[in-house]
Amino acid sequence: MICKSLSKVLTFCILATAAACVSCFNNYDDVVPWVKVKVKINTLDAKYIDLQNPMGRVIIKNEGYGGNGIIVCHTSGNDFNAFDCTCTYEVSDTCAVILDEGNIAGAVCPVCGSKYELVNCGMPSSGKARYSLKSYRVSYNEPYLRIFN
Repeated sequence: MICKSLSKVLTFCILATAAACVSCFNNYDDVVPWVKVKVKINTLDAKYIDLQNPMGRVIIKNEGYGGNGIIVCHTSGNDFNAFDCTCTYEVSDTCAVILDEGNIAGAVCPVCGSKYELVNCGMPSSGKARYSLKSYRVSYNEPYLRIFN
């Protein structure tokens, strides 16, 4: 009797843990549709040379949702963030954020005026947007940077 009860408790704990782990990988706030991203760049290439410096940022054109582009930000050391340029307020293939010249760690939507922090998970800091920019995984093996999902 005790073994059956213990078995049920153990089974419940395993299932609850599995459900919690799966939910960690689902971002329900992700309003930008999924598209396959598989990009490899050489950070020594002149187009991406800004990524050699901490807080350097570039936009990789014609990638991400609707070809809006992907913003890559060198945060520190060998750490980089990559975000889809699609504005999370006006999700379309014609509304893309650009680098915010007034904020070295920011991006701004020229349509709705929303501002996003590239070192803070792409969170909006002002404007109409309420959701973070869609993020992508990044792998760095000097001098190559891979961006993928």
